[in-house]
Amino acid sequence: MKRIFVADLNAPEVTITGGDANHLARSLRAKRGDKLTAVDGFGNCAIIELINFDKEKITARRLSELQRVASEEKIILADCLPKQNRFDTIIEKATELGVDKIEPLISDRTIARPGGQREQAKIERWNKIAKEAAEQCARDTIPTIGNIRNLDNWLKEISPLPEKTLLLFCWEKEPSRTVREVLSRYVDTDGKKIIVLIGPEGGFTDREVREIKLAGGVSVTLGKRVLKTDTAAISVLAMINYAFM
Repeated sequence: MKRIFVADLNAPEVTITGGDANHLARSLRAKRGDKLTAVDGFGNCAIIELINFDKEKITARRLSELQRVASEEKIILADCLPKQNRFDTIIEKATELGVDKIEPLISDRTIARPGGQREQAKIERWNKIAKEAAEQCARDTIPTIGNIRNLDNWLKEISPLPEKTLLLFCWEKEPSRTVREVLSRYVDTDGKKIIVLIGPEGGFTDREVREIKLAGGVSVTLGKRVLKTDTAAISVLAMINYAFM
């Protein structure tokens, strides 16, 4: 069954507008009487039936009661912005791999530093990418995209780490501790939250590593090879999925 995100599922009648309506009518060739799974991005879902097509909106009626799909685990990806548009790929793949929130960060060696209108335009595009990826992979929620901010400020925001929260950061100088080793001690913890912190091209500075560890961060190695920042993020998230599936 096709899946679509809608703004509000509480009312018996649901209105689909804008790009979503256009996508349904033109790309998916939806028609009156089609039934879809509708989700609101917050974990609520219901079956809807399309009943009316106008130029700029589609009206549907809810056929089922709201169902709540809740998850005890929470995964946050905090990633220092890479060059070019690689963060677009990170957003897409992180969404597919079940991340709940994505924090774009700027560290000492970060090259990409968007600001002003350019920053707002990027955040809007990232939200669009996350929504489309969530629909494609049949998720019930859309990851939240945080505002771009400095790594040091972000570390202050999350410190001290709440109980049952694990902060993993990939560090090319970590001699032996692996993601699997850390997760094996954490896999049976109920209500856990995992934060994955990925550095920029060039990695974290020694000063930043000290600050991350002071905030409770646990350094892990990804093996003998030095991975690009987008590859590192996807690799760690895939490992987490494997450990907890």
